[in-house]
Amino acid sequence: MLENIKGRRSCRNYLDKEVSSELIDEVVECGLLAPSGMNTQGIEFCVITNKEILNGLAELAGRNFHYNAPCLIVVYGEADNRFTPYDGSCAMAQMHLAAHELGLGACWINQLKDFVVDERFDDIMNKLALKGKVIVGSLALGYKAEEPKPRMMKRICRVNYVK
Repeated sequence: MLENIKGRRSCRNYLDKEVSSELIDEVVECGLLAPSGMNTQGIEFCVITNKEILNGLAELAGRNFHYNAPCLIVVYGEADNRFTPYDGSCAMAQMHLAAHELGLGACWINQLKDFVVDERFDDIMNKLALKGKVIVGSLALGYKAEEPKPRMMKRICRVNYVK
């Protein structure tokens, strides 16, 4: 497990190849099994594999925000759930690790949290049943077109040990 954690990298270049529903389900299950505040299990997922919807989102955004990944897993919760940001982050992290373990690439995408409050996206957000939800992030998921570059630590001293 430690090697999986240390070896995971964000992928921003995907092959034009569908990910099987079995692999997607495995990644989603790992997200569903993430810890949640007071075991509320309030985090939900919207799995988008429809190319028209993915392309429509990118077109409205004016940029290829999901790097042409064939799958986008949106992680969200209700606005009245105070644990949504934390629980969703745990789910995202576990899905990242699951994707890496399964030989898939993944990247945390933040743009959808802005799209859900932008009127230009209302039609598509309503279609996806995301309007009015708190979006923690989304996971671009697919087969890596290339191995991501090794991670470089930006700062060495980010830990303060108090004994």
